[in-house]
Amino acid sequence: MQPRGGRRALGASELDLSPELILRHIGDGLILVDLEGTILYANDAFGQIVGRDGADVVGRRLSDLLAEDEVRRILPAELLPLEDEPVAHFNVGLSRPDGSQGAYCFTACPVRDAEGRLVALLENFRGMDRLRDVILGLREVNAAIEVERRRTEQIVNSIADGIFTVDEQRRILSFSQKMAEITGIPARQAEGRACEEVLRGSKCGSDCPLSWSIEHGQVVDGCREVLRVGGRDLPVAITTAFLLDEEGRRVGLTGVLSDRSEVERLHRELEERYSFRKIIGRSRPMQDLFEVVEAVSGTDATVLISGESGTGKELVARAIHYGSSRRAAPFVVINCAALSETLLESELFGHVQGAFTGAVRDKVGRFELADGGTIFLDEIGDTSPAMQAKLLRVLEERTFERVGEARTRSVDVRVLAATHRDLLERVRDGRFREDLYYRLAVVPIRVPPLRERRDDIPLLVDHFIAKYARRYLGERGGEFRGISNRALAMLLEYPWPGNVRELEHAVEYALISAREDRIERAFLPATIRGVGAARGERGGGGGEPRPRGTEVEALLGALERNRWQVGRTARELGISRTTLWRRMKRLGIERDPAGNGT
Repeated sequence: MQPRGGRRALGASELDLSPELILRHIGDGLILVDLEGTILYANDAFGQIVGRDGADVVGRRLSDLLAEDEVRRILPAELLPLEDEPVAHFNVGLSRPDGSQGAYCFTACPVRDAEGRLVALLENFRGMDRLRDVILGLREVNAAIEVERRRTEQIVNSIADGIFTVDEQRRILSFSQKMAEITGIPARQAEGRACEEVLRGSKCGSDCPLSWSIEHGQVVDGCREVLRVGGRDLPVAITTAFLLDEEGRRVGLTGVLSDRSEVERLHRELEERYSFRKIIGRSRPMQDLFEVVEAVSGTDATVLISGESGTGKELVARAIHYGSSRRAAPFVVINCAALSETLLESELFGHVQGAFTGAVRDKVGRFELADGGTIFLDEIGDTSPAMQAKLLRVLEERTFERVGEARTRSVDVRVLAATHRDLLERVRDGRFREDLYYRLAVVPIRVPPLRERRDDIPLLVDHFIAKYARRYLGERGGEFRGISNRALAMLLEYPWPGNVRELEHAVEYALISAREDRIERAFLPATIRGVGAARGERGGGGGEPRPRGTEVEALLGALERNRWQVGRTARELGISRTTLWRRMKRLGIERDPAGNGT
């Protein structure tokens, strides 16, 4: 049969397949050497190794062609006695004609005569330069991998959370040092075991977050769990991520375990601290406030808290939240006056990537963060009409959209709002929506200013002294005797335009200034001393001072305490920089002649 193209197939008998031809052109260096080390045959490849023609080396001894230390490993005398199996040496070095050193895999096979006597060796030299380069390269790669492995291990072990990995059967593959600390089980004892044997969590078996991730193909973020460690319950949060192979297939999970014991402790402490019964006050106005807070805490009603700056509106909001059935859920605060309308919308409702310049990633808004809990909208009276319309919709429907997104989201959130402004007046002026006002003021609560609850001043002063004495006075703080009657009388006379916040700062100032074991009048801020002196000049304190004079003195005192730094002064008074500038202009207060502050 004639193949395609008209070419005739050649038969084996027509080809020169003599052993001599094959040996001459084989790639490996090949020699036949007798027992004395004389070369009986050499192919061209061996000739190239020693820099000669193959025929020229026949009849020469190996010691004539190679260095003594190179010959030693391949001489027949060194290889005897040989069994029938070949002898092999890896990485035999031979000098090339150009002076470079070549690496060869050397093999010697015995050659016997008809009577079975060893008469020669057939030696093969296969070049290993490329293989050697590969091996050296692999060593470098392995060394780099080991360095990276150790670096990664150090990074993982420096993370405050425990990190572990499991396969699809939830067998532990790796266990970080922090995991060993949390569970009390060394990594070598944990690895290879089923995770439920090691973690012993409250959800193991029935509602395991790892099993859920594997079965549903979705990660878990911050799932709360309780581990049984050393005979005690340890609250933790578990987050999972998938382990993928080089083809992107899931082969296991990474688990991140966060110790929540400190968080839980702080949560309990905050709950106790902000329980409404912990709000300091024994005056009649505060007792009335406590009754309203207690009544509204048991409901889900929207509450509008009004009061001057510094009266503690946020404290009242926290008391309502921590006294409610939502106490275990988030309490989220946002100051509506501190942000522009665009930023406020993004903060409240969130945004998607690319919604505006600077939106480099999706962001969850405060309403979503407060889902299941309470959101506190401070200074809601300063919002724009457009934002008021958006807030009205959330209050009515509990739905919203993130900025730049069409998807409507729903939340279960209780809304508490606060303002230092007269919202009814703003409604009459058209600056605040009437329908939003009545949506917010389902239960209106007014927090009385400090001048209406002067009976609480001694209690508040004692509380602030206990709070700050040791911080500012060190060990001497434990022996501090409080406040003198004359200094307390001056505090009782002062009108407190900054309310409880101003009183707290005044006590701090006095403790820092105190050179004795109690607060005297001389250690009080100049603003308060100035009002007291003015009262004395008018005849021992009879009658109230003129409101305008009181406000000027109070504002001057706040500016002096903050070295005329307008930003710091505004924060102390709980107002914006713009409002402070307007107030200074209205009262005729100019900037500090020394040039301090902006």
